[in-house]
Amino acid sequence: MRILLSFLLVFTVLVAPAQSDELSDMISPMSHFANFEDPRIISEIRPIYVYHAFEDDFVTGGGNVQAYAVQARFAVTDDFAIIATKDGYLDFNPDANLPEDEGFADIGLGVKYALFQDREAGQIVTAGLRYEIPLGDEEVLQGEGDGEFNPFVSAAMAVGDMNVMVGSGFRIRVDSADSTFFDFDIHADYQFGSFYPFVEFGLIHVVSAGNRLPLEAEGHDLFNFGASEADGNTLITAAGGARYRITEDVDFGAKYLVPISSGSESDVTDFRVMTDLIFRFDI
Repeated sequence: MRILLSFLLVFTVLVAPAQSDELSDMISPMSHFANFEDPRIISEIRPIYVYHAFEDDFVTGGGNVQAYAVQARFAVTDDFAIIATKDGYLDFNPDANLPEDEGFADIGLGVKYALFQDREAGQIVTAGLRYEIPLGDEEVLQGEGDGEFNPFVSAAMAVGDMNVMVGSGFRIRVDSADSTFFDFDIHADYQFGSFYPFVEFGLIHVVSAGNRLPLEAEGHDLFNFGASEADGNTLITAAGGARYRITEDVDFGAKYLVPISSGSESDVTDFRVMTDLIFRFDI
């Protein structure tokens, strides 16, 4: 009898269907990459390239900034991760008023914790806190002030072959010369095998303007200009793109973003193109 029970137990384990892991099937968002945090607790390295074009009406008279960055996330436990979401090198190319220059970006570090997750159902809610350290170069409008704190929350839910993610938080200035922001982002994708087309919408609201520069437009997610005339301004963006799952642990992504709000607050962005690679691993 004992042998029979042992055989039945082994047989059940072998033939029983494996539990699905809907969270692993999801992809990471791309808009406002320094702020919109994937709620999943994953270890990964993420090289990023960004081409951000300025409107002709912006103080730069057009031009662009290109960013070369690498994000890193390390899952300490199934619920807790250390994150590094802003760093890299900026190539600043204004068409007027300001000199062309290159330099390092500020450093954004933090932690996140999954308050709730159901991997089989594809549901997760995560809270986190980041601090942006002003270690960048002033020549590329970094390294100013005393940094900012970013408490945030993000969540994801699988609905059949569609996945939805939302994220929101405040970027709270330490130095009154900087501005304080409220961010809200939403992402939706649909899975066709290894191909994930997606759409994203984002909102960046200036809660309290700084007093560093006499500008009406603030700096998206890469910059905090301390724009003194931006108080109450709201920038709304839309983006479309896709990810392709090259292997189980490697994703490639590309997206195109434009502002859909009108007014001077949108002058900082004509359009943005971004590509990235995500390499996931276990530690």
